[in-house]
Amino acid sequence: MEKKSHKVIPGTTYSAQNGHLLISSGIPSLDNLLGGGIPVGTVVLIEEDFHGSYSKIVLKYFLAEGIVSKHSTLIASQDVNPSNIIKELPAVIESDLETERVSKTRASDKMRIAFRYQNLPTTDSSNSNMNNIGHNYDLSKNMSFSDIENSDISYWTGQRIENGTKTYSNPAYNELLKSIKNKIKEGKFFLKDRPDRRSVLRIGVHSLGSPMWLPHRKSLHSIDATRDLDMFIFCLRALVRSAYSVAVITIPTHLYHEISLDRCIHSSDIAMRLQAFSGTELENNQTLSDYHGFFYLTKLAAINSLASRHPGSVEYAFKLRRKKFSIDVLHLPPDIQEDSDGKREQFPSLGCGGSTKKNLLDF
Repeated sequence: MEKKSHKVIPGTTYSAQNGHLLISSGIPSLDNLLGGGIPVGTVVLIEEDFHGSYSKIVLKYFLAEGIVSKHSTLIASQDVNPSNIIKELPAVIESDLETERVSKTRASDKMRIAFRYQNLPTTDSSNSNMNNIGHNYDLSKNMSFSDIENSDISYWTGQRIENGTKTYSNPAYNELLKSIKNKIKEGKFFLKDRPDRRSVLRIGVHSLGSPMWLPHRKSLHSIDATRDLDMFIFCLRALVRSAYSVAVITIPTHLYHEISLDRCIHSSDIAMRLQAFSGTELENNQTLSDYHGFFYLTKLAAINSLASRHPGSVEYAFKLRRKKFSIDVLHLPPDIQEDSDGKREQFPSLGCGGSTKKNLLDF
């Protein structure tokens, strides 16, 4: 989207890299990884963790940021009542008190990680100079009822219809696309529209492709089920690209084959994956005790550029505190073990055999 001469839409900013219009995901650390925010006109795919709890939190941040920024919202789900998701949105706060407290604690503590990590930031600060369009939220409190009532929010529950369509074996996909298109048309979000006050439509789809989305008497691994999922993302991307809108969808990808997943990622603009430690052998790993799972950014949008911005080889992990969800650069402590006598293990050192004490690597 080209930069216009009119005023910037509330809750948006322009990217310094490619001039594209951006909105916040609601999570500052995620916005930094995405290059400042989510480009308007894109589809974001979130591969759910096994239980779907952490991916749901990311979706709530996205929806909460839309309400605070006075954006229109459409929330869809067949697994839970969409209105219950809105009722559980985190409350906005003035400042991130938890981050300030952690920073003071780290400054007073002694170094507890390897010396080569001590000057590295805990989050990706490569885009720290960009405009901060997001807000801070408190997960321990819910958004006020008045803020929700005064917002433009649409709900889609998707009642199951037994008869299919020519495009989808489960017509729920087609009905959802129609609802999104009608919302874009009624709210004048299309690029060709000229409303008095321009805004952005945020579309949140929870657990798309779950067993509740299956066509009648079909399995998750059937051709119809996987084709419906891929076709829906492809059509949604074309619809969102023609409007001032952003779609974030979560998918229980652990229920699908890798080939089907690759097709869904290819049809989306941005793809990320949450791999929780809960229920795995990493749950009791002491070196990962500060985190709750790995975070993978598998695809970034290539809009107004020849190639997408590569996230690099840095590894990321996410952690959930009582009030905050964040994504940090993965910092591991040094692997210093103790022997049976309680003494630290002596590592071999280089030498030429000139000292009286023989080194393990002397020659």
